[in-house]
Amino acid sequence: MYKKWDVDLVGVLADDEFVYSRTGGKMAVFVNRQNVVQFSIRLISQAPDSFPNVKLFTGYSTDLERYGYVEDYFADIVERAQSLREFLRDYLVVFRPFIRGEYYNIADVRLVNVPLAHHDDAAYVPLPVFSSSEHGLEFPEFMDKLSKNQFIGKIPYVSTDSTDTPTCILWRDDESLTYKVVGEFVRHRYGFGGFQFWHNQLRVLDFKPEWENDFFEVPNDPTLAFVGYEAYQAMLEQLAIQPLYIPPTESLLPELETGQTLTTSIVTLEQAEDPVNETSPEEIEFLQLLARTAREHGLLYDEADLVNFHTAMKTGGLIILSGMSGTGKTKLVQIYGRTLGMDDEQLSIIPVRPAWTDDADLLGYVDSVNMVYRPGDSGLVNTLIQANANKDRLYLVCFDEMNLARVEHYFSQFLSVLEMDPARRRLRLYNEELLPRLYNSAYYPPSISIGDNVLFVGTVNLDESTYHFSDKVLDRANVITLKVLPFAQLKGLSEERKRKQDFRPEMSLAQYHSFIADTQTITLTDRELALITQMHQLLQQASSNLGIGYRVVRQINAFMANLPATRVLTRGEAFDRQIVQRVFTKLRGQEDQLRPLIGTYRPERQGLIDSPMLALLDEYSDVSQFTAARSVLKQKAKELKFYGYTV
Repeated sequence: MYKKWDVDLVGVLADDEFVYSRTGGKMAVFVNRQNVVQFSIRLISQAPDSFPNVKLFTGYSTDLERYGYVEDYFADIVERAQSLREFLRDYLVVFRPFIRGEYYNIADVRLVNVPLAHHDDAAYVPLPVFSSSEHGLEFPEFMDKLSKNQFIGKIPYVSTDSTDTPTCILWRDDESLTYKVVGEFVRHRYGFGGFQFWHNQLRVLDFKPEWENDFFEVPNDPTLAFVGYEAYQAMLEQLAIQPLYIPPTESLLPELETGQTLTTSIVTLEQAEDPVNETSPEEIEFLQLLARTAREHGLLYDEADLVNFHTAMKTGGLIILSGMSGTGKTKLVQIYGRTLGMDDEQLSIIPVRPAWTDDADLLGYVDSVNMVYRPGDSGLVNTLIQANANKDRLYLVCFDEMNLARVEHYFSQFLSVLEMDPARRRLRLYNEELLPRLYNSAYYPPSISIGDNVLFVGTVNLDESTYHFSDKVLDRANVITLKVLPFAQLKGLSEERKRKQDFRPEMSLAQYHSFIADTQTITLTDRELALITQMHQLLQQASSNLGIGYRVVRQINAFMANLPATRVLTRGEAFDRQIVQRVFTKLRGQEDQLRPLIGTYRPERQGLIDSPMLALLDEYSDVSQFTAARSVLKQKAKELKFYGYTV
């Protein structure tokens, strides 16, 4: 039998009594039958949970030659044994274990000087070490990824088993060669991107000088260190009393000079005098808090966009934030979660990878060799399991840059599941027939229920590196493009940031549901329904593949029924946005197909001519001015004229 473990362990030369009691008479150091000095190493570091309960390992004098040990084969065997004892007296041995036959041996031996605080009963704990030089991250980015439960990099020679989560890890500053202690972590995952940690309370602590006497780095491996158990316990005690780490939200805007004030034409969010929909004071207060939280984090959004986004979130399904890079799409999701009082486990940002081809990349797969279910590196399955176990708490999942891969492939199950009634939404992980055969089926069931306490958002950039959405996706999503405000309104944001309040009380599912209106009946007006009907007929005339289905009508109805009564987004403006977000997103194709529907762009007039769709909007100007819809039609007509197609 031969097996080698790719983990670094620490040992010390065993004494004769320890070896004798475990081997039935052997000495700790002796000359074996091959005329080589053989010695025994006693394990003094924490081993992986899956590692056999072995405390004694065999080494040979040849393992020490790289450190200058030269064996005198002509000397007396007692002298040879004593010479090796003297050589190892001031060293600890770092090694990787392997088993050959019945014996456990040491390999890849490295020697380190015995720490000053070392004693006979010393034990050492491995600590993964992350740094800019080894992992390509600066400390703020490293902490940002930790706070979002994202992958932070690989550590090659430490246990990655799910049962061996390190309580804390180290960050090394490459310039000062000092450390920071970061923790505490409750579980982890190890995948292509290395470690991904989950924590209840994230804290940071400067490494204390007194711990250096019970601490050493692994030679030739800058990603691993060991600390004595007593120092480790002191480290955890100090870490527990540190203030919670609050991840800073990087401003997408330039810093402003102190003293500048915010001047804006945006109307303050307050309840309208004659609301169309009943809106509770609590929801109005939440919207005001959302706008204030964004400004306090140095982010500026059109308040109408915030109301639009919040209404879409209440409506359910999938919300897609689209637009040019740098408009704060991902930040808006984070701000929304923070306003709801979510912690890092409730708010999950999942970066989509270009290599994803089916839902196994997102959800995981059954390892038929080891008979376990291996969830995807994204962490989505664990988030859904946690949400299922805490049905009274809200969870928010964001698929960041979700069109880097084909959504219809890796997101295929969701497209069907999300449109179902919450009581029937179940995501299948594997065949139920495998349930009794999988070792971890108790934690990973064959299917997971997706309750109405889980909200889903995607962010997308539309460029040459991304895929465009199919109608199958667009039929199920509100596609929102954030508005870029005049840059003069950036003034004063620095003053807002000075008043930043990072703590927000958590909103329960029941509180959030109190904002949501019943949408079982159609509440759209007759004129709104008539417009949708005629628009469907126009689309059908252009192509039998275009049109407005019943699903879209019901989702528009749900949005309008849930629109908060504020002064910043009237019913007409909201209906205009729904036409853009739910209908015009599918106006894509060749000029020959779409020009008879959209019309022809005339630069000299800066407008459209011969546009049946524009004429329809004019006919229903009493419903809305359709400012956004007119702008989209104009843009698409330009694309048809200049490129021959629109996307």
